Amino acid sequence: CMKKYRTKKEKVYYELRDEIVQGSVAPGSRLTITSLAEKFEVSEIPVREAVQQLVQERYLVTAPHMGITVSIISDEDVCKTFEIRASLESLAARLSTRRVTERDIGELYRMIEDSRQYRESADFYAYWLCNQAFHSYIYRLCGNERLIGIISDLMHYSHRYPQYYTSVEQIDGSIRRHLEIMQALSDRDEKLVEDLIRIHMIYGCRTVRQRVREANERLKRESGGLPGA
Repeated sequence: CMKKYRTKKEKVYYELRDEIVQGSVAPGSRLTITSLAEKFEVSEIPVREAVQQLVQERYLVTAPHMGITVSIISDEDVCKTFEIRASLESLAARLSTRRVTERDIGELYRMIEDSRQYRESADFYAYWLCNQAFHSYIYRLCGNERLIGIISDLMHYSHRYPQYYTSVEQIDGSIRRHLEIMQALSDRDEKLVEDLIRIHMIYGCRTVRQRVREANERLKRESGGLPGA
């Protein structure tokens, strides 16, 4: 079914953001208010409002003589995003440790076991989705809706980054860390849960930085430069 939006600005914002995240509008692509208005079949006013919000959230950049371009994912961008995520997600996990129930722990262990099938089939994207669901489940237990919302937005932004898991060995490491997190949750060890989530994010940051460097090198070779960086 088609998603319903409250305003035309909301429609443009979410649909354009999704296209950027999914890569159907590539990094460095130039956009215009007029072409976007035609594409989404709205006037230019809601387009300008949506673009302004996407610029604030770093999906788009504006510059003199360049107009609007889809932002290039840089090494600095990855570092800053993961720095924030590591702090907020470890905080949420610590708060969740106080509220987790035996039922939650059972459900999280089931999620880990279910994720093993994607290790066997080497379905890296499916495992990545399971990984996201596992972490989101933990954070939703924290009881702080504002914190959950910010983490969710940052996770969504991180979907722009290149494929994270590319080997079975990576999945094995991830599952081991998930089991360590679960043991600490079961023990209600807030400090250990917090530390383990932070370490998990450090591993993630290292991997994503490498993937981004590889992707940008390909983009340079294909385009002869990186517009809109």
